[in-house]
Amino acid sequence: MKYIVLTGLLLLGGCTSWHNPSLDLSVNRSERFAADRAECLERSQKATNSAPDNDLPQRTYTQDQDFYAKEVKAFQRCMNAKGWIKK
Repeated sequence: MKYIVLTGLLLLGGCTSWHNPSLDLSVNRSERFAADRAECLERSQKATNSAPDNDLPQRTYTQDQDFYAKEVKAFQRCMNAKGWIKK
């Protein structure tokens, strides 16, 4: 049962993509997306102090999930600020 649920979540999670309707047609969208994604990923890791390093203390599963949720929210805010919307 667990594998069926995980497969369903992976299929549904793969159906969304980022779009930026404000970009000019002359701009290479895939290059801009890659640059914006990399910058937002770095910014979200710095903002939430979740960037991996070797000196991390032992955290519980719940604490790890809280860090991950904060990082995802920060990433989405950054992408939205750059004009990308998730469809």
